[in-house]
Amino acid sequence: MPIPLEAALVRARSAALILAVLCSSAAFAKDPQWKDAKVIDITSEKRGAVVVPIAALVGVPITKTFYWIQTDDTIYVLGPAISKRQWLNVTLHEPTKVAIDGNSAHILDDYGKDRKMPVVEKIMRPKPKEPQ
Repeated sequence: MPIPLEAALVRARSAALILAVLCSSAAFAKDPQWKDAKVIDITSEKRGAVVVPIAALVGVPITKTFYWIQTDDTIYVLGPAISKRQWLNVTLHEPTKVAIDGNSAHILDDYGKDRKMPVVEKIMRPKPKEPQ
């Protein structure tokens, strides 16, 4: 059974509109603005527990890991990383690159892989006082 010409035109217009929307969203995606940074601290805290059914119900403590990243003007606290899969492979007191995207940060790990983590705290670094 042949498709009426009007129905074919509506389908073609719909397909073109979907394609245009998909292409435009990729075109407007901005490249992150990378800043030089340094990993100044890695902290962890044990809080709470989760119950895991192994042979019986067992309580396992939760450890949250936070990463302190210093740029020229700000210190960012990233995290929490709760599982090993979320941990960053970064070296303490070594340089890295970071890009802030709203409440998230992109950080390059030691292998150059872009990892995204939430920013939980921002601390402005004091400006050096000019000599009088």
